[in-house]
Amino acid sequence: MKATQQKKNILTAALLVLLTAVAIVGTTASAPASAQSSSGQFDPQTQFKLGSKLQITSIYGLETAPFPPPGPYGTHNQTMRGGSPGQPWNLTYLRSIPTANSSITINVDVTNDTQDDGIIWAVQSGSITYNGTTLTVTDGRGVIGKLDRVLTIGNATDLSGNTYRWSLEGLATLYGGSVITSLTGIVGELNKNTTTATPTAQNQSLKPPRGVNLTYIATIS
Repeated sequence: MKATQQKKNILTAALLVLLTAVAIVGTTASAPASAQSSSGQFDPQTQFKLGSKLQITSIYGLETAPFPPPGPYGTHNQTMRGGSPGQPWNLTYLRSIPTANSSITINVDVTNDTQDDGIIWAVQSGSITYNGTTLTVTDGRGVIGKLDRVLTIGNATDLSGNTYRWSLEGLATLYGGSVITSLTGIVGELNKNTTTATPTAQNQSLKPPRGVNLTYIATIS
């Protein structure tokens, strides 16, 4: 079981490196790539028309337990200190942090364009499956901006009515006619039986609480 999970982790890391490399090549090309190019950077406003409905769907995803609180790094034995002061831990601990499969589906409407050829969307619905449960995505916002950087945030609830906040960001690239994105972020419980306002660009309380780390390879279509 551990060997299978390690293989999945290696595959995910390799795919993320590939996606980032393709995106960088696209941004440094002498001529900008169009939305019809086979790979690399693309024009979101050409690829996704104003008023269109999109779905972000994970191809593969992982959930990882949160790291301990940060502490000073060692200088000789490369150990790190976390938790209570003076408590040492090393990279063996990082390798043993619980990790499991996760998935995400987010349905959005493209509501506006940006000045840097990007798009803005409103989150309509969706789901996040992690930690053995499924959250229902209730609302949120997102953007694909300059250099095809993706940022999306929102709220979700579980069956008990607890409210969660999630946040994901990464890079997107056009490959074989499909938009593929690598996304990393977090999901954490806010409080119980309460509702929160739909996130806006001006709202400074969007940063989610300390929670489960999420990593996805997903399509946007």
